[in-house]
Amino acid sequence: MDPLLLSLEYTVKLVLRMGSIMFISLFGIELAMQMGMMKYLKPIGRPVSRLANLPPESAVSFLAAVGSMIAAHTMAARFYADKKLDTHQLVATGVLNTVPFHFKETLTFQIPVVLPLLGPRLCAIYIAAFWLAGIVKLIFVIVYGRLCIRPDSLAGGAGTAEADGSRAPGPPVYPECDNNNDTKCVDTSPVGRLHNAWIAKKQMFIRMIVLLAGVTFLVQLLIHSGIMATFEHLVLPFTLWLGLPPSVVGPVSTYIFSPTVGITYMSNIMHQAQVTSFEAIVALLAGSILMIPMTRLRRTLPRYISIFGLKNGSMICGTTTALSMMTRILVLLAVLALYPIYF
Repeated sequence: MDPLLLSLEYTVKLVLRMGSIMFISLFGIELAMQMGMMKYLKPIGRPVSRLANLPPESAVSFLAAVGSMIAAHTMAARFYADKKLDTHQLVATGVLNTVPFHFKETLTFQIPVVLPLLGPRLCAIYIAAFWLAGIVKLIFVIVYGRLCIRPDSLAGGAGTAEADGSRAPGPPVYPECDNNNDTKCVDTSPVGRLHNAWIAKKQMFIRMIVLLAGVTFLVQLLIHSGIMATFEHLVLPFTLWLGLPPSVVGPVSTYIFSPTVGITYMSNIMHQAQVTSFEAIVALLAGSILMIPMTRLRRTLPRYISIFGLKNGSMICGTTTALSMMTRILVLLAVLALYPIYF
C-alpha cells in the first residue's frame, strides 16, 4: 500500500482511539472540577508534591495518573492553561505523572505476559528495569523541584497566595442560577454542566486533536517512506558489539516495534536452545534501549505535543525518554557484570 495511505490509515485509527480518551479525560476532569470534587484529592498526594516544591494541583494530577496517564496529563495541561502551574511545575508534573505506569505494568504486562514466556528469573530482571525507571523519575522530579522551583512560587510570578490571602488568576465565579433571567450565573443541572464543560474546553480539545493528527501523520509518513529504516540497521552491529549470536537479531528487531511479539519470538528460540537465558535478557534489554526512542517518536511525542504544546510536550517527552534509556543502560550493564557470576 502507498506510504501516504498507510500513514493516513494509522493516523485516523490513532486519532479516533486517543481522541475519545482525550475527550472523556478533558471534559470529565472539567466536570469534576466544576463540581468541586478535586479538592478532596489534594491532601492524599500532598507529601509527594511537597518534596518537589510542587503545588497541590500536581498532587491531584499525580493521583489521576494511577488510573490514566492521559487523564493526568490532560489535567496538568488544564492547570497550566488556568495559570495554576508555571512551566517548571508543568514539566515536573508531566514527568511525575509517568511514574505510576512503571509499577502498574507489573500487573498488566510483566506478570501476565513476560513471566510465562521468559520464566521467573528473567521476568524479575525485566520488572527491576521498569521499577528502577519509575524510581529514577521520582528522584529526578524531587531534585528538579528543589533546584528549579521555589516553594512559594505561583504561576505567572504572582507571589505566594498563602502569604497574602490572594489567589492565582482564574475564571470568574458566578452564583448558581435561581431564575431564567440571570445571565451571570452557573447552570448546575446535568445538562448545564455538560454545556459549560464543552464551552470551557472545546478550543483546547480541538487544538489537541489537530496537533495529534498532524504530528502523527508526519512521523508515520517518515516511517513508511523508509526514511527511518536506517534505525533498524543499528540492531545488528549493536548485538555483535555485545557478543550476541545472529539469532537474536530477529527478536530484537521485532521487539523495537512490538515488545510482546519480540518477547514471544525470543521465548521460542530460547526453548529451541538457540540462545541462552543470559543472551536472551541481554538482547531484550539492548532492544529496549533502541525501542524507547522509536516508541516515543511514533506515539508518545505526538500525544504529548497535542496535550502540552510543542515546547513543553517535547521537553517532557525528551526528559522521560532520557531517564528511561539511562535506567535500561544501567540495568544492562549490571546484567552483563553480575549475571554470569550469580546465575
